[in-house]
Amino acid sequence: MRTRPAIFYTIVFFLLLPVYYWSQPSIQPASALQQKEESLLKLGNGIDAITITQANESLRFQKAADGQLYQLVSPQGKFVPQDLMSALVQLLVNAKSVEVVSEDSKDLKQFGLDHPTSEITIEAKDKPQPIKIAFGNENPTHTAVYAQILGVPKVFLLGRNLDYYQGLMFQWIEGKQGKNA
Repeated sequence: MRTRPAIFYTIVFFLLLPVYYWSQPSIQPASALQQKEESLLKLGNGIDAITITQANESLRFQKAADGQLYQLVSPQGKFVPQDLMSALVQLLVNAKSVEVVSEDSKDLKQFGLDHPTSEITIEAKDKPQPIKIAFGNENPTHTAVYAQILGVPKVFLLGRNLDYYQGLMFQWIEGKQGKNA
């Protein structure tokens, strides 16, 4: 009497096994599971000059005559550390991919891009026109900011480092670096 239930359950198991495998979702490669990403900027020859505008203030730095370092040209008489300018340039040049959060955003208000908190204008030798990036609100997890390139309808999600470095630069301009401003 004990062997009958065992045989019955074994037969049911083997009958239902193919149904189990057919009903399982297919496993997609990791590349298919990643969110849609695309290249942000194509700056093969680097950046010649950057202008950062925040509220009514702006600062501009450009590549020095030696082609290696950057120098602050506006506002005159102020100081921003070389490594801070270089770090911002490297973030922009090495931006391999960004997350696209909206393909064609008609309502920029939800991203804070109707009134951007700051803008970066990038000048490069291999670009006929300057590239202007507007920065909006933080995402809900506070790990990135919404951004949009002027003339491109897509809204991107960029890491907070770009926004953070901009803030640090303005602290240096205002003389508030290293203080709880």
